[in-house]
Amino acid sequence: MLALALSALLASTSLSPTTMEQQASRHVLQEFERVGRRAPQTDPALTQAARRLAREALDDSPSGAVELLALTEAVSDANGTDPSPRSYVIRAWVREHAVETLLARKDLPQEPATHVGVGVAVEKDRAALVVLLAERKATLQRFARTLDKPGTSQSLCGQLASPLRGTEVYVTLPDGRVERPPLTRESGPSFCTRLLFPSEGRYTVEIVGRSERGPEVAAIFLVDVGTSQRKGEREHVVEPTTVEEARMAVLARINALRRAHGAQELALDDTLNGVAQAYSDRMAKEGFFAHVAPDGSDLRNRLTSAGSTYRIAGENLGMASGPLAAHFGIEHSPGHRGNLLGAQFTHAGIGVTFQKVDGRDQALLTEIFSSSVTPAATTATAPVDPLEEAYQAIATHRASRGLPALERNPVLEQIALDHARRALELDQPSVQLPGTKVHDRVFAALENSKSAAVDFYVAESPTLLPDSKNLGDRKNTLVGVGAVRGDSRTYGKGQYWMVIIYAAMR
Repeated sequence: MLALALSALLASTSLSPTTMEQQASRHVLQEFERVGRRAPQTDPALTQAARRLAREALDDSPSGAVELLALTEAVSDANGTDPSPRSYVIRAWVREHAVETLLARKDLPQEPATHVGVGVAVEKDRAALVVLLAERKATLQRFARTLDKPGTSQSLCGQLASPLRGTEVYVTLPDGRVERPPLTRESGPSFCTRLLFPSEGRYTVEIVGRSERGPEVAAIFLVDVGTSQRKGEREHVVEPTTVEEARMAVLARINALRRAHGAQELALDDTLNGVAQAYSDRMAKEGFFAHVAPDGSDLRNRLTSAGSTYRIAGENLGMASGPLAAHFGIEHSPGHRGNLLGAQFTHAGIGVTFQKVDGRDQALLTEIFSSSVTPAATTATAPVDPLEEAYQAIATHRASRGLPALERNPVLEQIALDHARRALELDQPSVQLPGTKVHDRVFAALENSKSAAVDFYVAESPTLLPDSKNLGDRKNTLVGVGAVRGDSRTYGKGQYWMVIIYAAMR
């Protein structure tokens, strides 16, 4: 009798899902306040999505983060629109341990967030806890996510959050084509358009805004059209099961997106395909997922070893339950999206490796982009004019972001060249060097300059520009590039030491 009473007492004191959610939410708010960030507000859509993901996590989802397609489905079905909210998934065999694990985390406020959703699911003593954090970029009027009949149209209205502007709406059709419906109304950050859903299947609706950093997906949601949706069943994406099928399906998605944005379609290249496939295979075999391999080799090393030369190259990596799900995550990541839409690229290589991890399907996707693909033996070992190459790369990057061209300035060029020479001499690729103050020289030379910014990089090609906010800053109007090629004890032989100075005038 005593044992029975004690067991009943322990059962009655177990944390309820509601109590666990309250404790977790309170911890999230306190963590943001602790570091001086504004605490996010609880959002019904994110909460509903978090509860669904928690229920799914009890069955077969690993701790960590949710893959983006599953995350988008959950948020969309909850009538939310936040793209790529940060997700935290905790599973525990004892309910209290799930909350305790979250309370020990100190990384929740590492990035700003305006809204939060917390969900808990329990099964006996087991528990799953999910936290979703989003920085809301747009507010949309309610929009139906399931439609019974094809041919239906709906009005979509909303407003972008500052500093986004210049609304663009894109709709990906079930067959992979991308359309850009015209706006029926636009007033500052507010907009309206009308969307038509002509056939059965799944549609992805994206609202894109622009800032100084370039285009950014501000909102995204899914719409399912067809008779199956009457039963509340979502259409599942049919994933390719072979490398060749995956390669063609991913390329079709890339080119559909590029066409909608007015960019040239990419052609597959056998050499790039081989490099991409080898890298996906290597990541699967060696158990890592990164642009730099454990031995320190990167994309440039891999392309050079394969005998491919290029003016500029880029790489996207994705990992999900299938190659299309992996590409979905790539397509809606701002950094990766820049590669997908890069006007400087003409060729692509795609590799995918299928594997099982803890009994679950997983695809490792590698996408490589290049501006040219030629045999190394027939290409000169160095550009004819590194300055021209660098300026062309800058112009291409600016154009791909919808930004005005920069004016080449000889005064900035000379300052940049002096700094590049001094840096190579000291073997220090730094904006700040002993006895050299670049910004002071710029302000002294250009009396009407309002601001100045400097980028420094060391690379085997002058076109390998750093991912710099200065390059995408609309306020900058002048640019000067300095280039020196030489040998370095730290960075090797024959590298380009490149200095780029940007200036904004009053």
